[in-house]
Amino acid sequence: MSNTNTQSLNYNSYKQGKDTKKEDTKNLFNLLKNKTLSRRMAATELGFIDQTYMVTPCILKWIKLGKAMVIGTIKCSRSGRIVEAISTNPDLFPKSTQLKLF
Repeated sequence: MSNTNTQSLNYNSYKQGKDTKKEDTKNLFNLLKNKTLSRRMAATELGFIDQTYMVTPCILKWIKLGKAMVIGTIKCSRSGRIVEAISTNPDLFPKSTQLKLF
């Protein structure tokens, strides 16, 4: 009796998966630069319907690094709720008034 159920350890498929993640991250960054969206709306625009976990880690990392910012609130077209509007466009970031204090 032979077992034909074997798993291929093809390095190219592993590399292709990493390239896809990089490409998705790049597309998310560009999408948020052109449009101010919620996390759920961004996931939908990228084709990840009901999968906000695909975009949330990247966005949280960018917020910590200062590459993205919560601009305000918008009404989500998917849920109908008032949610955070996120952008990676530095022109839309609120201007700091800390230098005016001195």
